[in-house]
Amino acid sequence: MLLGRHELKHPLCLAPMEDVADRPFRLLCKEMGADVLYTEFANCEAVIRNVPREVAKMEVTDAERPMGVQVYGSNVAALERAAGMAEAAGADFVDFNAGCWVKKIANRGDGAGLLRDLPRFRAAVAALRRGTQLPVTVKTRLGWDADTIVALEVARMLEDTGVQALTMHCRTRVQGYSGQADWSWLPRIRAVSAIPLIANGDIASAQDAQTCFEYGCDGVMIGRAAIQRPWVFQEIKAIFSTGNSPPEPSLRERVELCIRHLRAHVAFRGVPRGIFSFRRFYGGYLKNVPNIAHLRRDLMTYTDMEQIIERLHAFVDAYEQSE
Repeated sequence: MLLGRHELKHPLCLAPMEDVADRPFRLLCKEMGADVLYTEFANCEAVIRNVPREVAKMEVTDAERPMGVQVYGSNVAALERAAGMAEAAGADFVDFNAGCWVKKIANRGDGAGLLRDLPRFRAAVAALRRGTQLPVTVKTRLGWDADTIVALEVARMLEDTGVQALTMHCRTRVQGYSGQADWSWLPRIRAVSAIPLIANGDIASAQDAQTCFEYGCDGVMIGRAAIQRPWVFQEIKAIFSTGNSPPEPSLRERVELCIRHLRAHVAFRGVPRGIFSFRRFYGGYLKNVPNIAHLRRDLMTYTDMEQIIERLHAFVDAYEQSE
């Protein structure tokens, strides 16, 4: 598949997760094997008003390429201007979020709310295309609920409007992240549209990725599994290239990766904000490690980075001595 000037075969994409996929996490996943990165989603109306936090989301570094700037909204004038700003910021492509299920966004008609108003959806995409010379891609869901699946209509509509790739999260808006992603829609979407198709939802292993490729997808997008195991990209690529699964990182290797991520995260977000916001990552790095109740309690209360690092090292030392 082609994303801008980047030709990619079966790319592994990191999902554009709000408050998670910031630059330190994106670069870590890139190092681990992610092929395509996306920014956190930026509100088009806040962007054109130069709200610093939203404009900052659009910043692209060469180390992150190929990189898409993701925007959301439905005001066509704002979307058109925001697309131009994404291009000026150095994006390789502009991605449109038409799948966010959060109430405050979807219920006002943005994000997945557009799945209840396809003419408005089409107009939003057309506005993005008018605003930039870059490729425009779209991330969306199957429909608002199980009774209003519009994935096939959306796929045909997006191909007709010149979208370069479609990422389909195989759940409805009502599901949010509950239940199981229904990949059976992927071959049906493939049958009605020739644009590159990226599968999203519950992809956590090489077998999951392979199944989606067999269903006709051109790429896969990994979200929550990357939070739990950032090395999942590396693992999938190793299995595809050699047929063998690499050994799971040891606890020490996971903790050292966690510490490196923590340092980069705090440097990027500052103190104390970075200390607090990093807490969401400990669960993944320490998953399935026994006897961590006291460690987790400490990590949730410490506000000094060096104290956190010292505590993590002490835990690993004690764990290895007890084996």
